[in-house]
Amino acid sequence: MDLMDSLFVRPDRGGPGLLLRGAPGVGMTALLDAAAVRAADVGMRVLRASAVAFEMNFSALHQMLYPLRHQADRLAGHLRDTRHRIFGLAPGPSPDPLDALTAVLALLGEVSVERPLLLIADDVPRIGRASATVPGFVVRRIRDEPVVLLAATRTGVNWLFHQLQLPVRETGPLAA
Repeated sequence: MDLMDSLFVRPDRGGPGLLLRGAPGVGMTALLDAAAVRAADVGMRVLRASAVAFEMNFSALHQMLYPLRHQADRLAGHLRDTRHRIFGLAPGPSPDPLDALTAVLALLGEVSVERPLLLIADDVPRIGRASATVPGFVVRRIRDEPVVLLAATRTGVNWLFHQLQLPVRETGPLAA
């Protein structure tokens, strides 16, 4: 069975996920698009972020989790306040990193009860450090929850996601 297919065999059971690695332009974003469609077909909720050079701090995290902004009210007081600050819905400075990580972990755990989650991160070396630490934190702790991470990175670039020791799929150019 292909590593990518293994993400969808049991969407009710989480797992660490998969890191796609290849040269720029080989089609990793197309693979991520196909994975998003496949995940939706098997009933998973897809949360996605892609890097943009001019955005920083929690911008990629904001992009990935923005569809869950209405569920943030389910969290306990201080976690809810932290999530609201991440989304810019409450005044105050950027949240403490551990508070942000804990709030996201709680939110994903809460939301994954409804249906399994696929977190997709495209071009991870360009995702800001504040955002990139969150999927890593989540993947290391939600092993028994229905949450998986699918990320893409360029060959020869080592960054935070490499420390997760996810299975890696080397990606060559896709056929038309």
